[in-house]
Amino acid sequence: MTSTGGAAPASATGAGSGSGLAGRRRVFYLDNLRAVAVLAVLLLHASICYMVAAPQWWYVVDPDVSTAFTVIVLIVDVPVMSAMFLVAGYFAVPSWRRRGTGGLVTEKLIRLGAPWVFGVLVLAPALTYLSYVSRGIPMPYLQFWATDFWGPRYQQSVYWFLGVLLALFLLLGVVLRLRPSLAERPAAPTAEPWRAVLAVFVVGAVAATALSPFFGLDDWKPVAWVFLVQPARVALYPSFFVLGIHAERQGWLAGDGWRPSVRAWIPASLATGIAYLAFRVAGYSATVPARIVGGVLFAAFCVSAVLAALAGFSRWADRSTRGWRTLADNAFGIYYVHPLVLYPGALLLVGLAVPGALKAVVVLAVTVGLSLAISAGVLRRAPILRRVF
Repeated sequence: MTSTGGAAPASATGAGSGSGLAGRRRVFYLDNLRAVAVLAVLLLHASICYMVAAPQWWYVVDPDVSTAFTVIVLIVDVPVMSAMFLVAGYFAVPSWRRRGTGGLVTEKLIRLGAPWVFGVLVLAPALTYLSYVSRGIPMPYLQFWATDFWGPRYQQSVYWFLGVLLALFLLLGVVLRLRPSLAERPAAPTAEPWRAVLAVFVVGAVAATALSPFFGLDDWKPVAWVFLVQPARVALYPSFFVLGIHAERQGWLAGDGWRPSVRAWIPASLATGIAYLAFRVAGYSATVPARIVGGVLFAAFCVSAVLAALAGFSRWADRSTRGWRTLADNAFGIYYVHPLVLYPGALLLVGLAVPGALKAVVVLAVTVGLSLAISAGVLRRAPILRRVF
């Protein structure tokens, strides 16, 4: 039902390099949006453990379920990853301008490629094995790793995002190597913002429609055993990445450039969100017509929610405080290690005679605290690891 995605930090997306607009201050609200998106990922993953009808493959499912967590999952799952691809795209070309193609490729191979490979080969199998442990399926871990994990249980946990993002950065490096003029900013904006936003929606809706006979919104598919994606949503990943690139070139989202309107996009996100949620609860099924409607509503809500988030953070969270900086600096570390804390924690609470809502709060609070401590105290301090995180 949900992505297992997460958000990458400044060091991984390129957002740590400044605003990306020469002569202008850092775009603090994009850092803050990314930090909150990471926390939303933690909320999403904790909620799945306590939702009604959780995915059969999910790591830990507690019998104390609630429809409230189902609603949280359905809503939070839609815009989080797209927002992360947009922010990554926004800071991608400024990173290329500073480092050149070789520098950009090297940087992303270190900060995205290395943790992605380690996550897929080492961490994802251990996390997936929890689905056997939590259900009492008797199989030694090494046997599981050698058989089921590389078969019907193959997945990349939250680390799939790093692989897809790395591919987009490498492709961008090739494109800019061939046509460096694409990194130049026009003297004046050459396109209205609404056209670019509409294009993202159209691409997402058309792709979901075309793939509806084969995939639903929540289906996962490995691509050559290298990448793992949700096909019905996959067109939105590069679309938002390119939208971020386009926004930076046009001078949007920073300084005196265009920013989404709170008055327009927050009501739009509420309307499309209600429509999407109502359809998912009452009308979504495996039929092709239902998948088409669901895909169109998903794209509409995704676009409007991301724009609403940009509008809200631009107006109310465009500042730097100690708390915001701490979260932003540790976003990648929190994202990377949180499954190692969250799922074992949820497993320890299974069977405990307390309400599921209380369990979820405890698991979420402990996960945020421990993940932040591990990131700040280990990942960002160790000589080798701090080069990545």
